[in-house]
Amino acid sequence: MTEALFQYHLRVSPRARNIRLRVTMQRGLEVVVPRGYDSAKIPALLARKKHWIRSAMEQAESRRKFFEPEPVWRLPTEIKLAAIGLDWHVLQRETDVPWVAVREIGPSTLLVFGKVADERRCRAALNRWLMRETRKHLVPRLEELSRRTGLRLKRLMVKKQKTRWASCSRHRTISLNAKLLFLPSELVDYVIVHELCHLSEMNHSQHFWQLVRHHCPDFQKRDTQLREMWKRLHRWAS
Repeated sequence: MTEALFQYHLRVSPRARNIRLRVTMQRGLEVVVPRGYDSAKIPALLARKKHWIRSAMEQAESRRKFFEPEPVWRLPTEIKLAAIGLDWHVLQRETDVPWVAVREIGPSTLLVFGKVADERRCRAALNRWLMRETRKHLVPRLEELSRRTGLRLKRLMVKKQKTRWASCSRHRTISLNAKLLFLPSELVDYVIVHELCHLSEMNHSQHFWQLVRHHCPDFQKRDTQLREMWKRLHRWAS
């Protein structure tokens, strides 16, 4: 009997009509077969599907690492805002007040003070600071790109969005995610251009993508890079 290229779990399903491959974070590669299936055929099948299996296993491993239990909370000692090329050194000071605040005490130094052992309050304070930095740096960038592309927005907002880097509403309001500050500047520009193009096309039609390409010729490369960026966010910002 030929040895299989991959370790797998075999599951016999009385409802299955055909053999099926599944890759999950919990069980790895699972081979689901109908009742009476000749398991000696499985190694050859896995060999034929090896490229798909390897790709699926890599994705599952990436997701598993992403969802691993988080370590004990610690205030970050450094914050890098790649979008604006700024690195902040973070100091902390425990005080008797029941809240947490963030203050800039130098050109590259932040002081986090108050109840700094409280993760929830620290995260809230850091995110408030992040929102302020977004309004300070990225809102002017959005306005500049709007003028440059000729795609005029009606209103803009800064939010903490969970699953989108930005959005454009049917009322022509563009919302920027404060987490954009962690992205390289070229990806931030792509996100902004993408949303500005929605002012003209409120869909993802062929005409929309042609408009995106006109303003950002390498948009496909940037779009691919963008999908990986959620994994790189600081714990306090995610």
